[in-house]
Amino acid sequence: MLENLVDGVAEPDPATLKTALQQTERLGRLVSELLDLSRIDAGAFPLQLEEFDLELLLEEVAAEAGVTAGATGRGVRFAVDVQPPGATAVADRGRLYQVVVNLLDNAVRHGPAGGEVRVRAEAREADVVIEVEDEGPGIPPGERDSVFERFTRGERAGGGGTGLGLAIARWVVDLHDGSIAVVTPEQRPGCVIRVVIPVP
Repeated sequence: MLENLVDGVAEPDPATLKTALQQTERLGRLVSELLDLSRIDAGAFPLQLEEFDLELLLEEVAAEAGVTAGATGRGVRFAVDVQPPGATAVADRGRLYQVVVNLLDNAVRHGPAGGEVRVRAEAREADVVIEVEDEGPGIPPGERDSVFERFTRGERAGGGGTGLGLAIARWVVDLHDGSIAVVTPEQRPGCVIRVVIPVP
């Protein structure tokens, strides 16, 4: 597409440029994810533990995801709730940020346009629990474990995902000796992914 624009075969109208940008961003995400997988496979994925404000982290990720969702025309809203207020976590902040980015990206792609993605966190005595919930069709019980395997996209594959984001999220959580799983929403339809990070 870019070659056609440069050669004058196609006009650089907004729709064409938007498509080219989306494809370029998708390629960038794929390269980044493949590099992360290479580091994981090589064992070069050290953790830098620090204490940080949990709500601030989640608000930063939601703001970034909101910009991305706005650029794609999805118009998704984000709601962040952290209990207790002012809670902190001890983890690799950069890597946990990446986990939540991947979960929000997944939720945006599979939830309805104009919907809401809820991000909840609770700091408990022994661990920190983070949940990301969308309003999409959910993940069938038989696929809930396999969605965390690399290159697996399942029935919710629409939206251009690479099948690597959730696999990377799982590996980062594993490095923290935590757990990540798809859980059944309590009331409404959708998908809830729960991350549990133990207090070191």
